[in-house]
Amino acid sequence: MSKRNAVNFAVTNINRLRNGNTTSTNGMSFMISSTAKNKQQQQQVITPCLSHFFSTASSSSYKSPYSDFFAMMQKNQTSLSSTGTSTSSSKTPATTTTSSSPPEIPTLKCGIPETNLKFKTTNYSRLMAPPYIQTSEYKVTLQVKIKYLPLHTPLEIEIFQQIVGTRYDVEKNELKLTSNQFASRIENKRHLCSMLDRIVIGAKRLASEIDGQSQQTQQSS
Repeated sequence: MSKRNAVNFAVTNINRLRNGNTTSTNGMSFMISSTAKNKQQQQQVITPCLSHFFSTASSSSYKSPYSDFFAMMQKNQTSLSSTGTSTSSSKTPATTTTSSSPPEIPTLKCGIPETNLKFKTTNYSRLMAPPYIQTSEYKVTLQVKIKYLPLHTPLEIEIFQQIVGTRYDVEKNELKLTSNQFASRIENKRHLCSMLDRIVIGAKRLASEIDGQSQQTQQSS
């Protein structure tokens, strides 16, 4: 096609669109015009097509991947409940299983459950200038009540209080540890858990050594 023929072809198509001619797309005719009357005709053509599309989609055999989750919500069940039913896939026959025990609660080396620990962080807005973060952005604070610590004798509690010093709040009967050593909140949290393990295990070890020495002294005397 020459350049002149291409220009004539483009002008012809533009005039055709301005005159309100139709363009066929996938067997559906849409009126292309700027007048209100032609727009109304377009709406009359498009609306039945859309209604047919949605009616076809609703009648299909679609199954939501969250159907089991919503069914469990209607039965007032949770994934952590002590009793429940689970259905296998369609390839195998349906079986019913009952969970015998609740999920295990993670504990520290010293024997403290993590559910008894309270962690606190602070979120700051970004700075406009370097280093773009606040100095306490990754600071993590651990709080735990003394009643949750596995300290059973008065000697263990006394040694523990001497180790932690002012970190122990007598009025609240609570231990408070803070870590801002690493540029990551996760690493600071791990560091606090390690600190608490070493404090409790060290207090119990020192108390047992003192008791052993006192017993040896009594026996020798």
